[in-house]
Amino acid sequence: MILLKCNTTILYSTFVFTLLGNFQHRGQKQGGTWNLSGEQNQFMHKQKSLAYVLKSMAGYATMMAGKWHIGAKVPRKGSGELDKTKLLTAPTHDWSRPLIGGPQDIGFDISYMSTSGLQANPYAFFRDGYLATDAADVKYWTKGTYKQPKGESVISKEGEGSKDWDSTAYNQIVVEETLEFIENHLQRSPDKPFFAYAALGSVHVPHSPPDVYLDGTPIKNEYPTPHMDMLLEMDKAVGSLVDAIEAKGINSNTVIIFTSDNGGVRPEYGSTEYDHYSSGPLRDAKGSIYEGGTRVPLIVRYDGAIPTNETRSNIVGLNDIFATICDIIGISYPDGSAQDSISFANYLKSNKNKQGLRKWLPTWVYDPRKGFRKAEAIRNKNWKAIKLIDIETGERTQELYHLKVDPSETKNLAQNEVYNTRMKKMFRKLNRLGPCPINREKPFTLISGPEKGQLVSCDFFNDKEKCSTYIDGELKCPSQCGRNNWMCSH
Repeated sequence: MILLKCNTTILYSTFVFTLLGNFQHRGQKQGGTWNLSGEQNQFMHKQKSLAYVLKSMAGYATMMAGKWHIGAKVPRKGSGELDKTKLLTAPTHDWSRPLIGGPQDIGFDISYMSTSGLQANPYAFFRDGYLATDAADVKYWTKGTYKQPKGESVISKEGEGSKDWDSTAYNQIVVEETLEFIENHLQRSPDKPFFAYAALGSVHVPHSPPDVYLDGTPIKNEYPTPHMDMLLEMDKAVGSLVDAIEAKGINSNTVIIFTSDNGGVRPEYGSTEYDHYSSGPLRDAKGSIYEGGTRVPLIVRYDGAIPTNETRSNIVGLNDIFATICDIIGISYPDGSAQDSISFANYLKSNKNKQGLRKWLPTWVYDPRKGFRKAEAIRNKNWKAIKLIDIETGERTQELYHLKVDPSETKNLAQNEVYNTRMKKMFRKLNRLGPCPINREKPFTLISGPEKGQLVSCDFFNDKEKCSTYIDGELKCPSQCGRNNWMCSH
């Protein structure tokens, strides 16, 4: 088991990073698609998910359970309108059909998920894209606490859902579905590989711990706060899955990855009054450009293939998991997919294998409603440069930190002229990787696509079809391929 230093882009689904292998502005919306209020999920044309690649190119059986949170389209009758207030009962919605853009459409054979975890409506599960609740069993939930068989269920935002919705049972349902998949798969196709993605609700609000876990272990009130109780349940849930893999004797050829999608919970939702700091010594928490909002746990176990009880210090991103898994398996992926993913498979085997690792890791914070950038940052080794953006005035404020000596980001070095050259280089790189790069004036060599290695200029992308095949267009020729130009002047 190896612990890596991993960062992610704030407020962006782990699912998208892992399955898409890209930064968020390569998707449909730079701020992400989250629920059923839109017309699509986050995937662009020609972008293939990790599940699809594993299934189509390596014969994997694929499954996901839990929190979806990357958007989908509600199936509708004819040209019927979307009714956001009655997602499950509106007469214009056709739930005899599956979600459009759901798990079944991006490569998952089996799925049992809720579109927004346990934090927002609809409070219902979908099996293989189909609503798993009859229309007669739908109720309108108001904010409050409700006594359910597993404990006190919490509804934090009103909306429709299944009449038996129980937020305290959520994580145990995810575990049971995943265990059932593994059991059935090993019985029916023991020689066929599988990919399972279990997205727990922990420890997102609302914090509603169950009275007991599946094995009868008490959970609620075992610690001073519901937040800490949820951490206990999460530990039990992960343990259940790992125990099952060991019990089946498949741990020697199974890669187990544990991670999270953003930094620690904000103090008002956590347990700081009991000296429990989700972000440890790091500055700030979820939603912030600082390390407390972007650094996440990443633990990888692959018995017999990678060492145990070691750590790695080179930076990696959650989007790098895509390329890493493909590298471990020994397969490639289609052009237009995983464009921002860099494999760290060899680095897992030895701390000395640093060739080809990520050198730059950018991060962006977007206004969740308007989509404008509020802040952006880039890491290079131990250096981190930050640019804060006032959405109203457009004013930029720059910051620079050396994280090895100042992991809490308390000593801003941006005003020290000694670091001017370093900052300019870092922000230049950030601009090239971000949603608003500057057009390249000189010819450049294609780094992707069927004509990879060819010397071209931006005129090459006058054919718009090439923009979805070559990431070079978005990186170097935004006047032809930049989908986010509308926000670049803000």
